[in-house]
Amino acid sequence: MLPDWNISMAESPTEAARYALTRRLLPVLRHHMVVHLQPIGMIYEVLERKLGAGNPDLVAIREGLGKINQLARSAATSCLDVVTWLAPDATATIGLGAGLTDCLEMLSGNFRFRGFTIRNAIGDMQFDVSQAALREVFTSALLAATDDAAGPVDLALGARLADHQAVISIQTGPGQGTGFSTEMAYRAMAWSDVQALAQAHAVQLSRDGSLIEMAFTAPAAPA
Repeated sequence: MLPDWNISMAESPTEAARYALTRRLLPVLRHHMVVHLQPIGMIYEVLERKLGAGNPDLVAIREGLGKINQLARSAATSCLDVVTWLAPDATATIGLGAGLTDCLEMLSGNFRFRGFTIRNAIGDMQFDVSQAALREVFTSALLAATDDAAGPVDLALGARLADHQAVISIQTGPGQGTGFSTEMAYRAMAWSDVQALAQAHAVQLSRDGSLIEMAFTAPAAPA
């Protein structure tokens, strides 16, 4: 999602939209990179005290080292995933259900803090789509649908298959949540940002009042 600095963002709505989306996601991406690293220091301090004690419990120390190894592996995996958000592979595909879960996990904390609720009726739909297209278009559409909200919002997600496409719908309505904050890591996502990203990925996009629909075509099989 990082912009190509050889292109003026003022002259490229797509790159400007990608930059805005990246800036909005940076706090979450940063959290994903460090969440597995923080416990490692705590476990290390515990093990250091145990090693300094007389007759250290070697079984407990081995268990602690195993936890550190597991957390380090999880941290490496998480960091690699963050890289794919910042520098997506244009050829990568993902199942629609798994891809949507991936996107929602990135936004869930922020949405809960702002009093938004999401009802995901899509489930584990097995329809392969471009990972980059889904992340950019769907995530920016969710943000654009909620950024101008004056209070909590309920979002209902649905999907259907039609004409070799997966059509995702986002229906917004007044929410019953209690928490709400208008603070943003960067500017609000505009509908024009979503349109620019959808056009870049050849995703059909429509908005009719509180209903947003986007149609993703399965990527062509490699020759």
